[in-house]
Amino acid sequence: MNFDQMEHIVYAAKEMSITKAAEKLFISPSGMSQSITQLENELGIKIFNRSKQGVSPTFEGKIVIAKAMTLLSTIKELNREIDDIKNRSNTHLKILTAPTFTYMLQETMVRLNEENEVTFEVVEENPVNIIQTFIKQDYDFALMPATKEELKKEKFIEYEHLHTGHICIAVGKKSPFYSNESVTPSELVDAKIVMYKTSDYKSLQKISKMNSKNVVLQTNRSSLLYELVKESQAILYLHEFSIRNRPMVLNGDIKIIPLKEEATFDLDFWLIHLQSKSLSSLAKEFIEKLKKQFNNSI
Repeated sequence: MNFDQMEHIVYAAKEMSITKAAEKLFISPSGMSQSITQLENELGIKIFNRSKQGVSPTFEGKIVIAKAMTLLSTIKELNREIDDIKNRSNTHLKILTAPTFTYMLQETMVRLNEENEVTFEVVEENPVNIIQTFIKQDYDFALMPATKEELKKEKFIEYEHLHTGHICIAVGKKSPFYSNESVTPSELVDAKIVMYKTSDYKSLQKISKMNSKNVVLQTNRSSLLYELVKESQAILYLHEFSIRNRPMVLNGDIKIIPLKEEATFDLDFWLIHLQSKSLSSLAKEFIEKLKKQFNNSI
């Protein structure tokens, strides 16, 4: 049973006439009659009783027609959803990201909206969970820190290197570290810490040797984090590009200080997308603008 045959029997049952149904579908009555007869032969049942007055479904025919109506409705709904997805891909982006990219994403969204009417959905996630969440849900792309070895293990994604960043701290003028050009993990052992809720705490703990007892605030409200850093001695772990171009950094209210010991603490940042889903033209345009933001902020 194909789509045309389903449509033919549904219309014939509704009009109770092959001729009237054929007119509705802009085909010849003989063509529709042959289509229905062919379907009856395929199924080995009689779908309609035919007479000079028209057609009426048989008992078996009513069952087949009911199923055909359900299938046609499902197909039409699917087609509508596909059309919505196609249309949305030209005007909407759904992005999964680690918190460190948030400010840069905001700047890129503003720039893209200056040229196009685009809507965005940006979801922050702990870097540890990004790949798992990304594969399960319908995102255009994701931004995350990772090692190349970690990404090579994933079967369903493609990845592109964006930047090698450095672990830093953000401090305000009241911090004893404000005058430093760099700090070591051992110097920060007793420092009070504010954190994003979605930060990769375990990785930070390995790098910085931070004490969980010193975490005084965890929140996803970036404005609150920066205000506390600005007005107190608390520190915030971040990457050097995260807020470099923000007014609070440019005017000196907050200072970004690299974390060093014998070497700088580096981390690679990546753009990932599904192998089975090519990037839309809108996503490609956004990514190009995001790359320029990286170049301008480093």
